[in-house]
Amino acid sequence: MTVQVEPTGPEGADVPEDKAAADDRAAADDRAVSEDRAAADDNGARSGGSDRTAARADADRTTAVADPVDRPADGPARRAGWLLGGGTAALVTWLVATPVAMVLPRLSHRSPFSIGASSIPLTGAFLLVVAVVLVAYRWRGEIVAGMAAGLSAAWVAFMLRTALHGTPFGFGGLSGDMGRMAASATRYTSTWASADTLVRGLPSEYPPFYAWLIGRAAVLTGVPAWQLLGDAEVLFTSAAVLAAFLLWRRQVNSWVAVAIATLSLVTWSDPRKAFEMVTLAIFIPWVIEVFGRPPRTRLHWLPAGLLGGFIAITYQAWMVYAAIGVLVLVVIAWRTEPDRWAYFRRLGLIVLVSFVVAAWYVVPFGWASLTRGGQSISDLYASSSINTGLFPFLDITPIGLLQLTGLVGLIWLWRSVWWARTLGLLIIGVYAYRLLSMVRYVLTQHTGFLHYTSRLYGVLFTVAGVLVVAHAAPILLRRLRFTPPRMATAAVLAVVLAWSANAFTKAWMPENGNPYAVAAFQEPLPGGDYPRFAPAEGRRRPFPVNQVEQAVQGVVGPNPRRVTLSVDDRLFSYLPWPGFMDNDRTAGSTLSRWDDRFQVIEELTATRDPLAFATRSAATGFGPIDVFVLRKSPTGGWVWGKQRFQPAQFDKRYWTVIDGLPEDIVVAVRR
Repeated sequence: MTVQVEPTGPEGADVPEDKAAADDRAAADDRAVSEDRAAADDNGARSGGSDRTAARADADRTTAVADPVDRPADGPARRAGWLLGGGTAALVTWLVATPVAMVLPRLSHRSPFSIGASSIPLTGAFLLVVAVVLVAYRWRGEIVAGMAAGLSAAWVAFMLRTALHGTPFGFGGLSGDMGRMAASATRYTSTWASADTLVRGLPSEYPPFYAWLIGRAAVLTGVPAWQLLGDAEVLFTSAAVLAAFLLWRRQVNSWVAVAIATLSLVTWSDPRKAFEMVTLAIFIPWVIEVFGRPPRTRLHWLPAGLLGGFIAITYQAWMVYAAIGVLVLVVIAWRTEPDRWAYFRRLGLIVLVSFVVAAWYVVPFGWASLTRGGQSISDLYASSSINTGLFPFLDITPIGLLQLTGLVGLIWLWRSVWWARTLGLLIIGVYAYRLLSMVRYVLTQHTGFLHYTSRLYGVLFTVAGVLVVAHAAPILLRRLRFTPPRMATAAVLAVVLAWSANAFTKAWMPENGNPYAVAAFQEPLPGGDYPRFAPAEGRRRPFPVNQVEQAVQGVVGPNPRRVTLSVDDRLFSYLPWPGFMDNDRTAGSTLSRWDDRFQVIEELTATRDPLAFATRSAATGFGPIDVFVLRKSPTGGWVWGKQRFQPAQFDKRYWTVIDGLPEDIVVAVRR
């Protein structure tokens, strides 16, 4: 005999009970037993059954235990669709509330650096939590959970927009990766096709869809791409919460999905990399539905393929990190499928649709890699986090304890519930990738970006922790014969939401010193001024992009598209000019052959004859360099990085030199 355990909790707010449940707990238990017997007869070896009970009854698992995590909020008849009931409520709520959340912070005159600036989003969060609990006290389940998820996602937009109030830049300003993302988005204002950030004629190596969307939005709105980057960060981070809820609620209780979506955000968030966040939110439940054997109906192959293609063109690294675990899941699913070839046909259709969606990015890059070759150097960057984050479940924090609970629960429930083995294999696969990459790093200095794996398995541990608590708590309470107060579970969920909001606010408000939030105000504007509320200290050195643009236009006319070597890559964040190469070696794409291009620059600096210099710079083997944007050195000469040019090389017969620009910038334009 197997026993089906239903989640305990008050009407509507928490993980609600079935409508048929009576106040008499003993009678409810009897009905649960009867229902489970019928479910075992109907489902046979359905995934999610209790392996330990089934092992005693039948080696082939002919009975099943219904996991409390799976229990629908509105009864067993609820369909597992992602845009039905609570899904529609979540989406509509988000679409209505998010525009308001984006506008409200702009009405404030308070600096994000002021004392108590964090109280604005926190007050909003607490009021929303109270409102959801009051509504949940009267109405149950799906719709309320969907509204809670939509409001949570919209609040994330409100909080991040509050953090960026007074600056046109996104998190991180235009430094490092964010400068390159702005440059890529600016590049897509002049092309529809996949394109390298700087080098003309090369397809993109990095997944281009996020930057492409920003660039095309800039064309439609007339707003410069670099100014849209902050809004894109806010919207994509907010959408990550919504996407996680919509996908997880297909397989678990909607209130459990709300907890997963919010606690995953607290586990790892980086609005600078909002495209990574939204793909991670999609990736984990997508893998479960595509490659695993969840108890409910799998996602149809068409939307599954569309989501796979979206992940591939937006941020495909999660697929690489989890590849080993996914392969094991495929083998296990194939061995247990009643119709193995139907399973493979479905996988084939999903892969085909994903490939079609990603073809505009994958095919050009793949072809160029085969025909042109390249130098893979981007993962030679040795991050300080390479040896950190190995065991996040050992951190003495609320999230660390939740992750430890997840780890213990995965081991305990490995053969008992359908999600334990699936999540466990994914975690093992990601750790295997990290170990192999560590060995490779020791041998070759190539990191394989192994430090990013902690983001994936960290969230996996958190998801496991939520599922373990949701599974075990009702069972424990029932065995203890303890009936919690009516609103007990609602109160717990309210605390989870409020704590998550507090943790996220503390992490990303500039008032609390987040370096990326502060950098958004330290970045100078194109004209040399600084954003409103910019702190007096730590301001980044300006780059006179407007004067450089005017200088070049004065020689070659409006809208120049001349290949430029610039001492500051911010030039390309503002202007869609083709560049000869990046300043940062590990920022160069494989196809751009950064090391070979750098050798060209070394040869040019050594060419002192003006005619020979003009000739060689016009035909470098990688095309011409028509514009040099250099900086005067206090020790003489004009420098690009550590390479030193001499003014005499730029003879007036071949070059127009514009001197006297701010910040010691000098521009040489080929006649």
